[in-house]
Amino acid sequence: MNQEEARAAELISKTQIKREADDLVALGKRIADLSQDQFDGMPLTDDLRQAIVVARKLSKGGAIKRQFKYIGKLLRSTDVEGINQAIERQLDKDRAATARLHMMEQWRDKLVEQGDAALSEFLVNYPQADRQHIRQLQRKANQELEKQKPPAAARKIFQYIKELSVND
Repeated sequence: MNQEEARAAELISKTQIKREADDLVALGKRIADLSQDQFDGMPLTDDLRQAIVVARKLSKGGAIKRQFKYIGKLLRSTDVEGINQAIERQLDKDRAATARLHMMEQWRDKLVEQGDAALSEFLVNYPQADRQHIRQLQRKANQELEKQKPPAAARKIFQYIKELSVND
């Protein structure tokens, strides 16, 4: 039994080692998939950064696989937790920016569709907004909708909301 137990422990540890190696390769792929700005902000060693730059340029299957295995090897001696936290911070920034964008789009749609009722609500949230300017844009947006023209005024409303949000 002792020999069998030792063998089982060895198999478990080999499996665990392989699983950890696969996790590091997956982390390398996540890093490689980041945008250039996000990638530039990552806390990576020079060797690791260079290896990921090379992986991004490769297009053949086998070469990419070998390169990511190499990246996984480099990641073994790196602060993986720090890298994971940096990725999460980058993704949180992206999520916040996306949420802000959706909020601005919702205000635009509401202002175009609901008219004065939405304008009153908007002015409560953005008291610095120019009521007259928004009303003019609302009228133009409605005219464009009726005539089935491109939504230039709706775009201007969005840009105005964006300017107000930045100044907030």
